[in-house]
Amino acid sequence: MSEALQIINIIVLAIAIGFAINRLIKSDRERKMKKAQEDSEQKRWERAAHIAANDKEYMAFVHDVTGLGKDYDPDQWYFTMPDSALKHLEACFEGDEQKVYLMQRAIELSIEHFAIEMADDAECARIIDERVYKTTKEFKPLDIDELNKRRKSLQGDKSKKD
Repeated sequence: MSEALQIINIIVLAIAIGFAINRLIKSDRERKMKKAQEDSEQKRWERAAHIAANDKEYMAFVHDVTGLGKDYDPDQWYFTMPDSALKHLEACFEGDEQKVYLMQRAIELSIEHFAIEMADDAECARIIDERVYKTTKEFKPLDIDELNKRRKSLQGDKSKKD
């Protein structure tokens, strides 16, 4: 190989090495920035959870809302949502009012939907309990043949009347 080709090969090799090192430095920098952002976000959520956990009004409210055996008032959550819960959301979203409001409404609607579903489930359970366990009549399965005979006899009675 001539000297000129060797020099060109060395230059191309140096450029390739420089490019590879540059890419490694950039990817390492991006990885460190992403890790710092994740750590920052995790600390923010931990700080907000700490604020909420140490707020007695908020914790009392949470225990009150999740208490079993209490009647559900559909207006209760919206009008009595404590300031401490909003402080928790504000800490989580760093004071972004739009995000806080959207999360607040999502939480409210989720709890209202859950409470309504639980009330429906309780009504279904009551009906099942009443029909299956509290009824003294013996359960008889539906006899399709007898039902068809009754229908035909009723249709025959109607045609005779006309």
